[in-house]
Amino acid sequence: MSLMDLVQQHLGSEEIQQISQQLGTDPNTAQNAVQAAVPMMVGGMASTASQPTGSSTLQSLLSSTGAGGLLGSLGSVIGTPADSGGGLLGKILGQHENTVQQGVQQASGLNNDQTRKLLMILGPIVLAALARRHAQATAQGNTDASLTNVLQQDAQTAQAQASSPHVGGLLGKILSHVESPRA
Repeated sequence: MSLMDLVQQHLGSEEIQQISQQLGTDPNTAQNAVQAAVPMMVGGMASTASQPTGSSTLQSLLSSTGAGGLLGSLGSVIGTPADSGGGLLGKILGQHENTVQQGVQQASGLNNDQTRKLLMILGPIVLAALARRHAQATAQGNTDASLTNVLQQDAQTAQAQASSPHVGGLLGKILSHVESPRA
């Protein structure tokens, strides 16, 4: 199961309703924004992980937050004030923070503040899904289950499955800075 699938699996109608309330928009707009944001965030994280210190930064975030358990308590994550995760976006998206934010804004129609708030809500959720996905890959004995490889594989899958040309094109731009995982 890909990272995007894990996130979508845990963002049901109740969680989307909570996100829409946080953003001040309707649930359909929130759902569309989440569907645009998650693949772009995965692409940004794959790029971050491919940087010299990026993988260790992400691994440290996963370890320090106990991120894997967050998926069970999304209500509290979504209800957390959005400004509490401001530094997190820079750590997980690195040089692509602005690219991802602008791409989500263009794909979703949200304004700048709503987009930033959405990304700050989704940051811990995507990290939690990454922790679970990485643990599953490792537990299955996948010899190529490094954090970087898991992210790169999922980002390439997201690009191939992009629901809009804009999202696919933006992911291509972000992923052009990432080496392909070794087969």
